[in-house]
Amino acid sequence: MISSPLALRVMVVGSLGMFACARIAPEAPSAAGLLLSRSAQVCAMAGVDADHDGLDDRCELELAQGFAPELLLDPRDCLWSAELRPPRLGGGYLFAARRTHSGIRIAYLPGYYRDCGWSGHVCRLRGGNCGAHAGDSELIVVDVEPTGEAGRWRTTGVFLSAHCFGRSSGRCRWYRETDLRAFAWVDEVPNGAPRVWVARGKHANYPTQRTCDRGHWFYDSCDQNSTAVRFPVVYAAQNIGSRLKPMPARDGCIGSDKLPLGAVGTGPGGRECPWDSSRPFWGWQDVRGGIPPSAYARYLELIGEF
Repeated sequence: MISSPLALRVMVVGSLGMFACARIAPEAPSAAGLLLSRSAQVCAMAGVDADHDGLDDRCELELAQGFAPELLLDPRDCLWSAELRPPRLGGGYLFAARRTHSGIRIAYLPGYYRDCGWSGHVCRLRGGNCGAHAGDSELIVVDVEPTGEAGRWRTTGVFLSAHCFGRSSGRCRWYRETDLRAFAWVDEVPNGAPRVWVARGKHANYPTQRTCDRGHWFYDSCDQNSTAVRFPVVYAAQNIGSRLKPMPARDGCIGSDKLPLGAVGTGPGGRECPWDSSRPFWGWQDVRGGIPPSAYARYLELIGEF
């Protein structure tokens, strides 16, 4: 496994300071982005390409680390694990990268172990049907492209999942060009790594607190998301490869005992196959039931280029 230079961090901040920061967005989507050690030319040389996608694996890891979104979370979420380092929501945290016509597409798969359901008065209004279930296959996708300056890359698009394939699936969408003004950015670097609001319990993704609180007919909530956690990209083994060559296992499936960041909160012997559209994502849990969660492969087909 390859250690990451990325500093994984958790910030607990005052609500006023966080909300003010999250509402400030760049005036234009054409800012400089991030300066990384590998240029587009080096990435395309594919000196190391275990997943046969024409992209150097070391470049995939560096880009995934550099553009890893910062997740704004509610620590009251049932998946919150203070014992993890850094503390975060329990999940598998995988990624994939693929060349596009103008750059590289990076998919971030949190692989949450559970959907906790809605809470409070929303749950009561639904007659106690809070919508909880095993496994939660949300994802975030960041499109990046070189700026022309050697080693500098910028975000050109962000896809956020929010109850995809359901009645409110219209909120599963790409943000591009002027839509990127909705986002705040990690370390205040415009068009670098985006900051993403994650709805408590249901884990739908939004660009702002306001859009989160209006999500799914106002069922979703980010009103106490007081903690920010960078999506952890630490090891090359978190890369699930490509449809042509799934990784890390030959069949593209990952056992709970093989999760690179550990398996706290999973069931023993659980296996998930992110490239198989016929297998729902159950979050490595033993207890299953109800409507099966969507397969990650379905999301990867939806956004294309994978």
